[in-house]
Formats: sequence, structure tokens, C-alpha cells
Amino acid sequence: MKVLCVCGFGMGSSLILKMSVETAMKELGVSCEVEHTAAGTMEGMKYDLLVAAEDLREHLSDKDNVVIVSSIVKVADIKESIREYLKI
Repeated sequence: MKVLCVCGFGMGSSLILKMSVETAMKELGVSCEVEHTAAGTMEGMKYDLLVAAEDLREHLSDKDNVVIVSSIVKVADIKESIREYLKI
């Protein structure tokens, strides 16, 4: 599974989210490759799951494979959101 973590500008927050998602996926036992970028540069990128913070909800509303998280550092919350999305 390919996961893309996005933030508004592609700076540090998407990298922090990437690390949190990697930890959450490992704890869930899901094998994946995780990348990060800015929301404005993600067009054309291939991914199975997109993970983003709450501030990008409207920007990503046209996508159906998105998990929106309330915190980019709370691994337990991220893990639960991904678990619900994947139905595992």
C-alpha cells in the first residue's frame, strides 16, 4: 500500500505526519510505503491512501481515499482513524 501524507506547504508538518503514520501502520501490521508532500504538489502522484490534517479537509473533499486526522503527532488517534478507514 502506498500512503501519501500532505500538509499545506510541504514543510515539516507533512514529515512529522509521515513518521506518525509509519508508526501507526507498523502497529496495525500493515505493510506500506509512506511519502510526504505539500497539498499543492500532490496532483499526479499515485497513492492508495491520503492522510492529512483537519485544515485540509475542504481542499481534499473531492477525494474518496482520504483519512483526515485531528493531530499529526497523536499516533493512537491516527492509528484509530486509519483502522476505521481500512476496516481492520
